[in-house]
Amino acid sequence: MTSDQTPEISLLQQYRQLPATVHLLCVGSFINRVGSFVMLFLSIYISEELQLGADFASYCIGAFGCGSVISALIGGQLADQFGRRRTMLLALFGGAATLLVLSQVRTGWLFMLVLFLFAMIVDMYRPASTALIGDAVSDAQRPHAFGLLYLSFNLGFAVAPPLGGYLAGKSFQYLFWADAATTAMYGVVVLLTIREIRSFPAHATDSRQAALAGETPVSAADAAASATITTAEVTPLIPAKPRSAIAALQHLLQDHNFLLFMTCSLLTNIVFMQSFVTLPLYLYRLGFNELEFGRMICLNGALIVLLQLPATHLLSRFPRGKVLICGELLMAAGFSLTAFATTAPAILLTITLWTLGEILQAPWKPTLVSEMAPLDLRARYMGLFSITHALSIALGAPIGGYVLSHFGATVLWPCAGLVLALTSLLYALLFRRLAQQTAVR
Repeated sequence: MTSDQTPEISLLQQYRQLPATVHLLCVGSFINRVGSFVMLFLSIYISEELQLGADFASYCIGAFGCGSVISALIGGQLADQFGRRRTMLLALFGGAATLLVLSQVRTGWLFMLVLFLFAMIVDMYRPASTALIGDAVSDAQRPHAFGLLYLSFNLGFAVAPPLGGYLAGKSFQYLFWADAATTAMYGVVVLLTIREIRSFPAHATDSRQAALAGETPVSAADAAASATITTAEVTPLIPAKPRSAIAALQHLLQDHNFLLFMTCSLLTNIVFMQSFVTLPLYLYRLGFNELEFGRMICLNGALIVLLQLPATHLLSRFPRGKVLICGELLMAAGFSLTAFATTAPAILLTITLWTLGEILQAPWKPTLVSEMAPLDLRARYMGLFSITHALSIALGAPIGGYVLSHFGATVLWPCAGLVLALTSLLYALLFRRLAQQTAVR
């Protein structure tokens, strides 16, 4: 049967047919995210509870970002060389232990150092888990798998802010203890239910070419359906001798298209990070307390829970480049208008706008990374992709904190929107360049 004759798979079937590994990782991600209180309230904890000031709070979050950069590199290398499961166990159990130590530190620079170590350990799980999902699914399933992971991540986020706000009102120590507990619980899920994947469905088409051409997952699936290779065939995940770190780095630096894509992601993430770093400080100055901030920001997670799965299913019919650019422009509008939002309804409107942009982009970015990467470098590509998130913390937190402290919200939020508008132009240039390169081939 050709792809034209194949009936369209329903929304629920798309997600029910995903491998058990994906479902289990999503459960673990949900548990971990429900208790991710520390980073959510970290700027308030440092500036108000420890009384170290807003500037020092932004520097601490920047230190966390620096640790995450190192963690992404180490985690990707370890996951490709020694396995995804082992790397995740090291990161999750080690991160939980470090978080308990952090809860007892109250000296400024020592707190920053332990926070840096915590980031360097715990974030190793990110490239390992996303690479594991990329390994477990076929090309056609990949956007839905990453969409489901993002949903589970944000379903937890919908619960975390109000719960964290309540706990912070009792004692900030509860935030650290609960965060450590849920991180360890994710480790238990991996320990008891996840096996290392040594083989996975063969790619019937060249995924990298589909990604470069900006094709939709539907068109890639159609091509796969008409190919002679079936998904029952498997390809070894880990070659006999994994590529060395130097050889991997040389390959990555020569992949100019991927580096340009990372640049776009970095700029987007720097602005998006303001929603967790400077937005709570901005709302605090407007007179909102921790609980009110938690209630408002949970709209982000609630919208993702309601819209992410159907949006992914619907958007799979459209070119990826256009979807990413539309998402970028929605985010630009949302962050720009924050400068004029001083009431709860206005703030909720801006959160809605940039959340819709986030929903448009979330499944496609890791999908493109997974498809651009050679099979034996998938975790290291995911690690570099994770670095854009880590660098956004390292750069976005101190920059955003400095601009808010010295120039105010009337400068911070319009500048954030301008950066996103410029990034949308870079995305347009990138996909146009990739389409031209594919046409030449």
